[in-house]
Amino acid sequence: MGVGLSSGTGRPGRHLPRRDDPIGSLTGGLCERLRLRSGRVGTVRGHGYRVDALTFATEVERAAAGLSRRGICFGDVVGILAPVSPQRFLATYTVKAVGGRALPLSITSDTDTQCAVLTETDTRLLFVSADMAPRALELAERSRVRQVISFGTALGTTPFRELLQPSPDGSGYSPARGLFDNGILGYERTANGLLTTLYPYSDLMARFAELRDRLELTSDDVVAVDEGGDEVARVVLVALALWTGACVVAGAGCPPPEGRQVTVRCAPEPERVADPPADGGY
Repeated sequence: MGVGLSSGTGRPGRHLPRRDDPIGSLTGGLCERLRLRSGRVGTVRGHGYRVDALTFATEVERAAAGLSRRGICFGDVVGILAPVSPQRFLATYTVKAVGGRALPLSITSDTDTQCAVLTETDTRLLFVSADMAPRALELAERSRVRQVISFGTALGTTPFRELLQPSPDGSGYSPARGLFDNGILGYERTANGLLTTLYPYSDLMARFAELRDRLELTSDDVVAVDEGGDEVARVVLVALALWTGACVVAGAGCPPPEGRQVTVRCAPEPERVADPPADGGY
């Protein structure tokens, strides 16, 4: 059975969402939008990292195709162990784009809890920042994780850049892949043991629409996210910023571009803390 999509136009037949709506995952269709966008395209910034939003979105699609070639199937769980940073979001959107379930691990969780949730969710692949590679390899030894993909060079891991290599058969990424059982997994310790919660694409899109209406982001906004925000809220807010053309600064203490100020912050819920200049200039 096909997946019926409605554009809300009332026309009969099968329609795609409006072009500024994600398709299948929070970044599905973003590349096309940014390529066609005549106005300013935003940037994604972290400590020692700066990239324009189009390049970021393109890497998500190329990495998703790379994960598919490595056997990641719809609904598979992929772990992510990295501080709040552009790389953490890059990994999360990549997993969702390939139709998987992203499991972002809190870096403050103890290794026993991290190992337990990886085992409980049958996670076989783990994204990791280079500085946390030793812990990731320890977790792999204690769980069912069989491959660790690192942002940077770390002994015993596969470099993320290998996912970006062209496909030998010329196959690429399709936003339709994300229409399946993707989402974000959260977890917590309770009196009854470890509790995992799935936030499916439908929930994420409902939050996306709510934040779009409430925050009214523009390309002049600077959106800041750090460890203080809720994981799902961060992921949705950053995606909204990418679609809007706003600037994203990720990580504790990451400064905004010179001459600009943070206007939206996730602390812990997304909120507007300032208005951009009325004339759009800085």
